[in-house]
Amino acid sequence: MIFIVIPVFNRWEYTQACLSSLNSQSYTDYKVIVVDHGSTDGTSENINNIFPDVIIITGDNTMWWTAATNLGVRYALDQGASSILTLNNDLVVGEDYLQSILNASFVYPNSIIGSVSVNIDNKEHVAFAGIRWNKLIAKYTPTIKNIKSFSDLQLDYNIIETDLLPGRGTLFPSAVFEEIGFFDDHKFPHYMADEDLSYRAKKKDYRLLVCVNAIVHSHLSATGINNTNSSLSKFSLLKQIFLSIKSPNNLFVRWNWAHNTTFPFLYFLIDSGRVLYSQIRKILKT
Repeated sequence: MIFIVIPVFNRWEYTQACLSSLNSQSYTDYKVIVVDHGSTDGTSENINNIFPDVIIITGDNTMWWTAATNLGVRYALDQGASSILTLNNDLVVGEDYLQSILNASFVYPNSIIGSVSVNIDNKEHVAFAGIRWNKLIAKYTPTIKNIKSFSDLQLDYNIIETDLLPGRGTLFPSAVFEEIGFFDDHKFPHYMADEDLSYRAKKKDYRLLVCVNAIVHSHLSATGINNTNSSLSKFSLLKQIFLSIKSPNNLFVRWNWAHNTTFPFLYFLIDSGRVLYSQIRKILKT
């Protein structure tokens, strides 16, 4: 049985759409676990009323993505899960999503299977379909370069190798957690814990793959800190971008990533320099 772990903190409208899409799956041998870590918008009550089969685990508002996800993963393992799918509440999936990602796991054993992420507002725009990571120059590039549209990608590929995987629709064999441990909620409380776990798994000879037929439709504008629609001053916004736990550009998190994976001082110097340059340019243009 697949256990699906979804950490939630408010944003009920996204959670409702996500759970509704899971209710329509052609594959039905699964359980959904929502880890509600401090919602104040009635999320748990609404789930109980509308989706009574969903298991709700209560966390607290000191948790971020990583600790909340770990709470759900531990519960799933205690229930004897054979596979665990991590999913975010701002994702919507089609009716054959679970069947597609499960089929890929059967064809490619000893693998972690990720999903193609497309923009929910433009389903031909591919946001993620695998990544190549150069640890010497701190550079991320798409595995498949110059993707014109999702339709073109689907014509040419069924499965794509990747160096790292996000947690936004990723199927883990339970053995991964038993062998290498959980997401690191100390060094990566909100961002990069998923990449870190996939990196550790790859070092243990798990293959990292993206199944092109497993598609998550993502509210891209709802992720992280939006630096184009903020009422904050430029200085305050820069502070949030580089220091907030909610930011993928948090410099402490990026240092921890460098320290865990490569030549830390050189990597961090190159990586942080690139991030600082690009984010300051964006802010100054607003």
